[in-house]
This record gives sequence, structure tokens and C-alpha cells, in this order.
Amino acid sequence: MKFETIEDYDDYLNGILKDLEEIEEYLKEHPESQGTKGNYETIKYVYDIYENNRLEFIKTLSEINLNLYGNEMNNPLSLNNMYSLGKKFNNTKNSTMTLLESNYIATEDLLIDNISKGSYNIKFLFPNPTEEDVKRTSLRKKGLLKIFDFINCGDNIEKLKNEAGPNGKEALKNYKEFIYELIKNKANFTLDTEKGTLTAGLTLQQCENIYENLNI
Repeated sequence: MKFETIEDYDDYLNGILKDLEEIEEYLKEHPESQGTKGNYETIKYVYDIYENNRLEFIKTLSEINLNLYGNEMNNPLSLNNMYSLGKKFNNTKNSTMTLLESNYIATEDLLIDNISKGSYNIKFLFPNPTEEDVKRTSLRKKGLLKIFDFINCGDNIEKLKNEAGPNGKEALKNYKEFIYELIKNKANFTLDTEKGTLTAGLTLQQCENIYENLNI
């Protein structure tokens, strides 16, 4: 089975649980039914597998993929560039969290789970992701979604400033520094999460326009 959201996953689990409850009620009246007992054990086995894998599914939903690509891209990336790129992205994520909640200072590090070539994909994870993170209700999930809002402004500077709001100077400063890392590596990029159902990206030309015209 493939699921897009934690709600889909839980709906499937609850459906199996309902079937089990109905079979249990039947067995109370027909305890001699060996075929029904066998059916119950089979369904219970499936239920236990999905119940035990629920946390792994939540971790999958929390994956953040930063894909870098382009004909002019610096390839291979140096370790220093990879470190700087990840750090500036993490700073942007933390500053958008701070932007959304006053008097909050974010110091959380994303975890790098995997780096693959193609041109390059960096897979980040939240440490110990929660159900709130995948339901868009936690502060760090809202901060991440704010980055998507920034990216979706493209290189429209006024739209970007409006999105950040009157208290968004620090967030825009960190976003601009992240953009600079992309320019330095001559990379177009896409960012996606929620198993690819939420995607945004910028071309190298758009990144250059942002860096040149975003005065903060």
C-alpha cells in the first residue's frame, strides 16, 4: 500500500481494526469457527506490521530533499561547499521558525540522511519527527513551509518582502545567504517534502536576480 499522508495511513489502520472488531464479535457467538479464527490471525498479523511501521512512515513524511542540478554546476561539490550549503539552508529554516513565533530562538539542526549524485540530492530529516510535524501543526514544520512560500515568490522582490512581513529581515538575510551558496555552485534547485507532494524551486538565473536585487 502507498500512502501520501499520515491521515491516509491511519484510515487504513482503522479500517483493519474495524474488521478485527467485527470478527471478534462474530467469534463470541461462533467460537467453533476455525476458518474465522485463521482469518482473524491473518488480518491481525497485517495490522501489527502496519502498526509497528507507523513511526517509520512518519520519518519518511518528514524527509526534505534539496536537489541541485544544472549544466554549469560545480561538479563534484567540495566538502566545504556541501557543508556551507547545508548550514545556510538550516539557518534559513531556523530563522523562519523564529519569524513565526516571537521571542523564540531556534537552534535545531536538521540531520543529513543521504547525499546522492544526480546532479546532487541532499536528503534532510527532522530529528525525532512527530505527528505534528507531518500534519503541518508544529513550529518547525510551519517554518519549513515558510521557506516554500519564499521560494514560490520566485525573483519577485516585492512579493518576497511582503511574504516575510515587517519582522522578516533576519529570515530574508539567511535566505539570501542560502541563495548565494546556490549561485556559488552554479546550481538550479528544487526542494520537496511530503514524499514529493510539495515542491518548489528556482533557476540559477532567478537566484542571481534575487541576490542582486534583495537589499537587506
